[in-house]
Amino acid sequence: MGRLVADPESRATVEGQAVSKFKLAVTRPGIGQGEANTDFIDIVAWGKLAEVCTQYLKKGKLTLVDGRIQNRSFEDQSGQRRWVTEVIARSMTMLDRAATEKVPAEMATENISATAEEVVDDTELEGDLPF
Repeated sequence: MGRLVADPESRATVEGQAVSKFKLAVTRPGIGQGEANTDFIDIVAWGKLAEVCTQYLKKGKLTLVDGRIQNRSFEDQSGQRRWVTEVIARSMTMLDRAATEKVPAEMATENISATAEEVVDDTELEGDLPF
């Protein structure tokens, strides 16, 4: 659970699969008095969930994401191998009350919640990732 650092980036793979990427700032308590640390977690959503994230999530919104952690590597433009750790979202719940005022009636509950309709084997799509 955390706040969006920026609006989600939305793209589509070559096959037309929707993908949305965003970053959550997650505060965790520190060891000493009053100390706190913030982690910035990369989140990736696919399919219908990606479309919902792109449409309703905005910078600063408090959001809860459930998913799995994935590590992957890629080669950057200079030929260096880079590693990325990200959460592949399975579901998303918007926790800001004001956000529910702008959504369709069928989604308007106290919290906006969306779940991925299908499980995507994203290992096959790694070469298609647009970011």
